[in-house]
Amino acid sequence: MRQRTASALMLLLLLSSLSVGMASADFSQARIPSIVDADDAGISDYSQDFQSGSPWVESSLWERVDSGVDQVRVTAITRSLGTLNQWQHDNGAIEEQKPAKRGEFLIAIDPIDEQVDHRTFWMDARIFHKLTGVPGVIAILDAEKAPEPYDTMPFESPPGFEPESVRSGEIHGANDAWERGYAGEGMVVAIADTGVDFGHPDLNGTQARVTDPKSPYEGWPLMFDHNSMYYWLVYGEAYPTRGTWYADTSQIDYDNNTDGLLDDSGYNITGVNASLSGAYHLGEHPDWRLIDKAGGDVPILVVDDRVSGLYETVYPDINRDDDFSNDVPMRPGEETAGLDTDGDGLWDISGGLVYWVADGANGVPYTDTYAARHGYANRIPGAGNLTLFMIESGSHGTLCASAVSAQGVVSDGKVLGMAPNATISSIGNHYSGGHALDGWRFIAEGYDGITITQGDQPHIGSFSFGYSSIDEAGADGYSLYLDWLTRVYNDNASYSVAIGNGGHGFGTAKVPGAAHGIFSVGAFSSRSSDSWGQNAPWSNRGPNVVGRMDPDIVSVGWSATGDIPLNQRNNANSAWGTWGGTSLATPIAAGLMALVAQAWQHNLGYHPGSQEFRDFVLSTSDDRGYEPFVQGGGWFNASRATATLDGANGTWWASPAQWNSGTFQGSHRDANINLMRPGQTQDVALEFENYGDTDVMLRFTPTAFEPLEHTVLVWESLGNGSEDGANDTWDGHQGDRPDLLIPLHISNSTEYRLPVDTLQLRARATIEYSAFDENQDRSSEERVFLQV
Repeated sequence: MRQRTASALMLLLLLSSLSVGMASADFSQARIPSIVDADDAGISDYSQDFQSGSPWVESSLWERVDSGVDQVRVTAITRSLGTLNQWQHDNGAIEEQKPAKRGEFLIAIDPIDEQVDHRTFWMDARIFHKLTGVPGVIAILDAEKAPEPYDTMPFESPPGFEPESVRSGEIHGANDAWERGYAGEGMVVAIADTGVDFGHPDLNGTQARVTDPKSPYEGWPLMFDHNSMYYWLVYGEAYPTRGTWYADTSQIDYDNNTDGLLDDSGYNITGVNASLSGAYHLGEHPDWRLIDKAGGDVPILVVDDRVSGLYETVYPDINRDDDFSNDVPMRPGEETAGLDTDGDGLWDISGGLVYWVADGANGVPYTDTYAARHGYANRIPGAGNLTLFMIESGSHGTLCASAVSAQGVVSDGKVLGMAPNATISSIGNHYSGGHALDGWRFIAEGYDGITITQGDQPHIGSFSFGYSSIDEAGADGYSLYLDWLTRVYNDNASYSVAIGNGGHGFGTAKVPGAAHGIFSVGAFSSRSSDSWGQNAPWSNRGPNVVGRMDPDIVSVGWSATGDIPLNQRNNANSAWGTWGGTSLATPIAAGLMALVAQAWQHNLGYHPGSQEFRDFVLSTSDDRGYEPFVQGGGWFNASRATATLDGANGTWWASPAQWNSGTFQGSHRDANINLMRPGQTQDVALEFENYGDTDVMLRFTPTAFEPLEHTVLVWESLGNGSEDGANDTWDGHQGDRPDLLIPLHISNSTEYRLPVDTLQLRARATIEYSAFDENQDRSSEERVFLQV
C-alpha cells in the first residue's frame, strides 16, 4: 500500500443571515468557558479561559442553596487538587473516613497536582459561594444529580415497521468489514450504564480483561463501579450491610473434620476444590434480581484452591440447595456463572460476573487513583474478605452492550452486535450515587490512572445518557471536561455519545453529547427503501450552544432487537426484546468504531487519535441528504471505512472533515466558538489521504440545494373522532390507515407530478406548541409520524 497526501486551500465567504444578526455585537473581549489554557493544547484549540473569570456553576446548586439545605454535594473541576484540598481542610469540607476494621488497613495517597482533575465532596451550603473563588476551580457540578439514561422506546413504531437488529450490520457495512477480517479484535468498548449481564449467552465471553503484565490485576475483568467504590472507601461497607455490588466475604468457616460439611454453616463442599489454607470465606450475592428469581438469599463461597491465601475462586449457590458441589465456579478466565433450568444447554438464570477478589495486598482496582482524586486514603481489604461483582440493575446497559458485541446465540441469532470480537468493559451503577465523571475518566486512564499504559483501559466509551436540564449544551462544565479528556488528556480515547431523544427542532443537542471532541450520535431509520432514508423525528439536532455541528454521525436508532438480562425473563431464548432511540444508535456507532479502529491499527500500525479518527469516520460516511445539523457527516459506513484503510483503489478521506469558520480572539479554535463577520473570508487547508495504488482525481464543487416548490398545508386534527371536533373530514385516528393522505407524485397524472429536475423531496410537520406540550412538563401530548 502506498499513501498519497494532497492538500488544498479553500476560500470561504460567509453569507449567512446568522452572522449579519451578530454584526453589531462586540465579541472581541467575550469570555467563553474552556477547560485548558491555550498553551496546554495549542492556541487553535481553546480560548483563554477562567484565569480571571468565574467558574461555570450548575444552576441547580444555587437552587439547592437558596432552598435552605444544610449541605450540598458538589464536583469541582480544578487545575489544582492541592489548592482545593487545602481549602477543604481550612473550611471543614473533608469527608471523614471510617477507620479500618479487622483485616483492613488504610494507605494515605497524595493527589497528583497541577493537572486538570475533579473532586466530589459534601460541603456546608452556607459557604458554597466561597468555592467559586478558590484558585484553579474551573467548573462546579451538582453531584446530587445523576445522568439520565435515554428512553429506549422514544416513539411508537410506524405501521409495518420491523426491527432491523441483525440487518444493522449489513446496512452499516459491518458484514463487509467482518469479511475483510475486522470484527473488533483487540478493541475494548466501555458501556457506562446500568451494568451488563455477562451471564447472558449472547454476552458471556465478551468481558474485557486486564492484559498488562505489570498490573496486579492482570487476568481479571476490566470493570468499574464508582457507587460501590465510594461506600467501600469511605465507610468500609459492602453487601449486605450496604446495598452495593461489592460482597462482604469476610466470614470464615472450616471443615476441620474433613466430612465435606463446613463446621459452622453446614454448607456442603463435597467435590469443591479444597481450600489450601483450610479457611473458606462466605458471603451473599448482591444481585437483588437474582435473589428475587432464586427465591431468597444466594450464598457464595470463596476458595483459595490454587495458591494458599490467594482467593480467586467463587461459587454462587444459585439453586439455593446449600450444596456448592453442583454450582459453577467463577475465577479468572471463567468469571461468570449461571443455571440452566430447562436443559437446553443455555443458562436461564445469571449469577453475573466476578471481577476481583481481595488479595490482602492491593486495593480494589482503580482505588489508588480514585482515592487520591477525592481525598481519601485507600482501604485495603484482607485476603478473601471482599468480592466484586458486575451485575445489572436494569436492562439499559445490557441492551447497549448487545449492540456492540452480542454473539447471536439465543433465539436462533436474534441479536448480533456490530463488533462481535470486541470486548466489553462495564462501568456499572452509573446512575446510582458516586459521580459520572469518574467513569468518564476511567476510560481515559484505566486501572493505574496512567493514560499511556496499554492493557488496562478501554479504547472507546459508549454513553447513552444525558443531562436534560442543562441548557448551555457545549459550553457547560460536563461537555468541556469530556472534550478535554478526549482531545488533550488522552487523545487515544474516543467517546461515542448520544445526542438525545428530545428532537423537534434545531439546537436541541443535550449534555454531554454536545461536547466538541467526541463522536456525537444521532438516530436514523434503517436504509430499507430506495429513498434517502429518514432521520428519527425525536433525535436531537445541532448546533450546540457555541454553534458547532451536532450530531457528528448517525446510525440505526429506529429500531432493533437487543438482549435483556436473564433474570428478567423466564429462559435464555426469551431474553431479548426490541428497542430504539439514540440509546441504540450510540452503541451501534461504538461497535462500528471498534471495527474501523482495528483496521486502522492493522494497516497504519498505531491506534488512531480521537480527532483524526473522527475526521476519518465522517469522511467515509454516506450522505443521506440532510443538513449537517441533522445528519452530521452522514450515515456510518464501516464498509467504506475499512476498504479505505485497506487501500481499495478509488477511496480517500479528508481532514478536517468538518469546519467551523471564523476566529475567536485572533485565532481559529478547533473547539469552542468561532466568529466571522459579513463579507469576511478565511483560507482553510484540507488534506486528502489516498491509501490506494492508483491516483484519485478529486474535484471540489460547492453546491447548494434550492427549493423548486414550497407547499404548506394547515390541517386541524380536531375531527368528528374527537370531542368538539371541528374537522368534519376526519373520523379520528385509525390504526389501519393514514389520518391524512397527500398525493405527491403519480407517474401518469398531470395534476400530481414532481418537477423533472427534482433531486430531493422533504416532508415536515409542525405542531402548534399548545398541543405539543400544553402542560409544559417536557413530554409531548401529540406526535406526528410522516411517511413518504
